[in-house]
Amino acid sequence: MQIFGHDFIDNSKFFFINTIDEIKSTTPNSILFFDFNIEIITYCKTQNLIFGVNIKSIKELVLASASNASYLLSTKEFAKQAQNIANEYMFDAKILLTSSDENDIEFCAKNGIDGIIFTD
Repeated sequence: MQIFGHDFIDNSKFFFINTIDEIKSTTPNSILFFDFNIEIITYCKTQNLIFGVNIKSIKELVLASASNASYLLSTKEFAKQAQNIANEYMFDAKILLTSSDENDIEFCAKNGIDGIIFTD
């Protein structure tokens, strides 16, 4: 399981962005994440950037995966369904539960979720 944003684990830095212009102020090799937005997804894809997308529906899940998103960020309510679809279609993207609760590590492990990103 991948774990991002936990105090005890060193890993890549995620940067939440809302616009393409905000990408310019991120550090090199950072991992961008943003709410589902076709314009930003297209830009990231053409620039070969590593990115994750907050997904809220099956349609967004499938489109973001098809657009080469590395991570698909989900709520706890949608994570299991998203993971099942990702497994069925062998997505390259990893499903990450967004959470601020350390106890959700256990939820991910029990439900086969690819990982967790702490929102703090």
